[in-house]
Amino acid sequence: MSSPSDAYDALILGGGPAGATLGALLARDGLRAAVLEKERMPRPHVGESLIPGVLAALDASGALPKVERAGFTRKYGATYVWGRTREPWTVKFSEVYPDQAFAWQVDRAAFDKLLLDHAAAEGVEVHQGVTALGPLGSDGRVEGARVRLADGSETTVAADLTIDATGQDALFGRHFRTREFNAALRHVALYGHWSGGRGLHEVLGSGDPSDAGNIIIAAVPDGWIWHIPIAHTMRSVGLVTDPAAVAGLSAADRTAHYLRQVRACPEIAALLEGAAWTSERVQALSDWSFFCSSFRGPGYLLVGDAACFIDPILSTGVTLAVNGALRAARAIRTARGTPWLGELAYDWYETEYRAVAQDFADLAVHWYHGHADSEAWFWRAKRLADPSRNYSIRQAFVHLSSGLAGASGAQGRLRSAGGYSPRQLELIYDNLAADLDAEARTDISDAETRFEGQGLARAPSATAVLLGRPRLGGAVSFRAHMAEHGDALRPVTRVTRLHPNAGPAHVELPIAALPVLDLIDGARSGHDVLAVLQARYGGTRAAPDLRPLVVGTLQRLAHTGAVELG
Repeated sequence: MSSPSDAYDALILGGGPAGATLGALLARDGLRAAVLEKERMPRPHVGESLIPGVLAALDASGALPKVERAGFTRKYGATYVWGRTREPWTVKFSEVYPDQAFAWQVDRAAFDKLLLDHAAAEGVEVHQGVTALGPLGSDGRVEGARVRLADGSETTVAADLTIDATGQDALFGRHFRTREFNAALRHVALYGHWSGGRGLHEVLGSGDPSDAGNIIIAAVPDGWIWHIPIAHTMRSVGLVTDPAAVAGLSAADRTAHYLRQVRACPEIAALLEGAAWTSERVQALSDWSFFCSSFRGPGYLLVGDAACFIDPILSTGVTLAVNGALRAARAIRTARGTPWLGELAYDWYETEYRAVAQDFADLAVHWYHGHADSEAWFWRAKRLADPSRNYSIRQAFVHLSSGLAGASGAQGRLRSAGGYSPRQLELIYDNLAADLDAEARTDISDAETRFEGQGLARAPSATAVLLGRPRLGGAVSFRAHMAEHGDALRPVTRVTRLHPNAGPAHVELPIAALPVLDLIDGARSGHDVLAVLQARYGGTRAAPDLRPLVVGTLQRLAHTGAVELG
């Protein structure tokens, strides 16, 4: 450990996927960064099934080629035994994303060590066997951390920015008492590892060799079971159930309960035929879903499971963690490069990260509350998808379950607040047991047509917007926002319009448009708005001509239907 008097640009508490990825990204930016990890890698960890949403962050950190060479099992899709029958159904990522058609099933001990070793190779100071005890600082500002070294002694480490990446330990969330648990997702997972067994094609009749690496999710009366084929013959099998089912059980009794449930599920039992249970006892994790009320504060950020933890039903944990790290790196880069943008950059980090995580949480809630019939599910997903993409009903579901809908860097670029709103997710998961009849399908088509047709009228002329008295629509709001610009962020004005049955639509305008929107009140004409701004910002020969800004802003807003011209 470096001398306590040494100060880092960034001190990262926790060396899992979030901490290691963020460390590598910051080191690549030239920051002096340190990662403190309480364990010594490799160490076992749950969460072995990845989704394509991880690819962009791994690529940005430089770790992707190493992951590709590691020999992990490729995962091209997922197979579900979930619904009114036991008929399995499979989706493939390639149905929507042919260039990002796979992820991996990973041994987390090896995967996490690979990422942490990569961070060290990028120049991060990695210290294992060092336990973070709490934040260091005064007057509400975090200035580093108190830590316990491997020899048991305690010291302090100073930093300009401290990042809590301690996973479900949620060090800062517990210290500041900001964790808020989701009672609807209060589950317990019992899991362990097996060796040997049978392949998917033998048990479920898949004729596609690429399905061999699929995660299998099977519903059981008390919850659901995952089956993940990890490298070689190793398999991870977990039971997610209500805590009441195992309350008060000893470790031995929990193991016995788990084994009974796994062997009672016909599909999982068939996959494990001839397999050996290799874990000494079942591992348990509980309180599956929580959010911290704030992901940031003076001098600190939360990232990965330390910020929020979501139910594992769609394998989103590592994707959220590494994409949270990628967003954090962009916010930190922006704040250091242009200090006056710091608050906006960190606001962007929390807003975007929270929105995607909340959408995944809402998706999990609706999953548990429904009784999935795949055809009805696909049709509901179709209502969610971006109409401009023209997805089929199957593609819409893949878009959701791949993790790319809200992934940072998806499809070669970062996206604004990805994922889906709670209302949109409701549309997928409401009434899942019911088949959609022809009339319902016609209603969906009509709704999509109405959405696609909104705001496509020819933009009004400059004269019209200057003479008119613009008024914002009742479902329109706006605020300063940070947008991705290369590897950093830039300020923009984000205008949001809520469309019935289609969720929010966003328009991004230059940050200079913000004072224009501030003056739109239905009483002032466009000429009045221009006059006020010219008086406010003019007065010198070098002052810019604000007419193009005012006219362009009003034309764009009128074109999209966000502004009405009185």
